[in-house]
Amino acid sequence: MFPYLSSAGLRVMVMARKQVAPRDGKVFLSNVSPFIMNVLQMAGMHKIFQTEPDARTVLSIIHDVCAEKQHDPDTVQYTIDGGSIEIQTVCTEKATLHLTGSLSRVLYAQISPDKVRLVRFSDCEYSIGLGAMAESPEMARELLGEMITLQGSIVWLPTDGNKTPDFFIPITDTGEVRIYTGFNAALKGHFQETLTLTSDTPDGISLSQVYKRIFDHAREMRPDYSGIIAIALIGESGGIRSSGITHPPVRERAPMNGSSIMDPGNVNEWIEVSDSFEYAGESIIAFGIGIDLTHDLSEFQPEQLSALSYIHPANRGLSDMSLHTHGVVFKKFLLSPEPDIGSKIRHLMNNGEFLDMRHLLDDSRLRTIHGAIAYISEIKTDE
Repeated sequence: MFPYLSSAGLRVMVMARKQVAPRDGKVFLSNVSPFIMNVLQMAGMHKIFQTEPDARTVLSIIHDVCAEKQHDPDTVQYTIDGGSIEIQTVCTEKATLHLTGSLSRVLYAQISPDKVRLVRFSDCEYSIGLGAMAESPEMARELLGEMITLQGSIVWLPTDGNKTPDFFIPITDTGEVRIYTGFNAALKGHFQETLTLTSDTPDGISLSQVYKRIFDHAREMRPDYSGIIAIALIGESGGIRSSGITHPPVRERAPMNGSSIMDPGNVNEWIEVSDSFEYAGESIIAFGIGIDLTHDLSEFQPEQLSALSYIHPANRGLSDMSLHTHGVVFKKFLLSPEPDIGSKIRHLMNNGEFLDMRHLLDDSRLRTIHGAIAYISEIKTDE
């Protein structure tokens, strides 16, 4: 009998590769005949599978990998409701948060022309806040909207009424293209741990559950834990609930009652909320900051904590934490096999089909996720 590989067979193999790739999995092929190898090479698929001479070799490789993970003192695995999470220590360098502008001025719509701050792309590898790209601070002030920077690229939702996010991926930071912000929280330093999240069901695992598992892990395993973390995530969405500010929070638009834009009497005018779960099955990148309200936060000043957290009336998450997370959604895309999360994010940002950018509410769902965790040791403020 002649060896044969149909196009349907190829599709099944590629589908299997897509399913395991987000978890750093591989598809092995053994005893591949020269004819079948030629078919794979002609289809450009020979590089996405690992070929071995026989099944015994494949089983030996799998056994060695499992044994290595089982005895790795820097890797811990947890079972959580609806799935599992693996956390691995990768470095011991410290991480800090740099705050620019004022969250309070955003929440009370008190951004005056002299309070719009300029930040460079090179200073915002990972950050969230309220910002805009424009020629001048005066122009930017009228467009300030939800913003995220990832690997030095910016995605933001201008408050111009069009509800259309914009993004910019710079090749080099010349300083001529500017990011203006009313408030921005940027990570400086390194991620100390990586995480891999796997959901057992298509519904996924809530964002608040992910943060809670990290908080619990840190209290048990990290003597340096301060109660504040920053996380970057990339993978498959299980459906997100989200919100977005609809007007620039400038002083002349401030609510007449003097209350916050999140006040029940003002929030419907200022904040658009997507109450249904959207974008299930699509690819997502997120960056966020979490505060563990059950932890001793005394090493931080009260004004530093209030500069990071606020009560969002649409949140349905857990009350013992304060989360602030932004996400960028892409059409479902095969992630880069590179283990480094920065490489995965750059690959998706450069090659994915962009769909949306939103402020993620705490009950947003995640299916299969790669992530990185930074434990914050200090908060610095640049008013």
